[in-house]
Amino acid sequence: MASRSKTNVQVNSVESVVFNGVMSVVSGVRKGRSWTGTMTDLQSALVSQLSRKESSVLPGSPSALRVVLNRVVNRLRNRSVSVKFGRTTDHTRTRYVRFAR
Repeated sequence: MASRSKTNVQVNSVESVVFNGVMSVVSGVRKGRSWTGTMTDLQSALVSQLSRKESSVLPGSPSALRVVLNRVVNRLRNRSVSVKFGRTTDHTRTRYVRFAR
């Protein structure tokens, strides 16, 4: 069996922390409701849901969080969590993510 490199273990731990954090954020939402926010809002929600040790593993920027979220989106959808990325229709065109159960 091949040994796993340190970077693969770090990437997998970041993905699992983001996955578990999003699942805990979504579990706080009532069935039929959704959580909507920007990546910055999601990062704040994850920090409030996770322990200090887990939140130190989170990506440092909202764009890096989006990259990790893209890698775990299929796992979320397999757990019956609807994930939608979009933009607002006003002149700022703010990007958002919506999670629903």
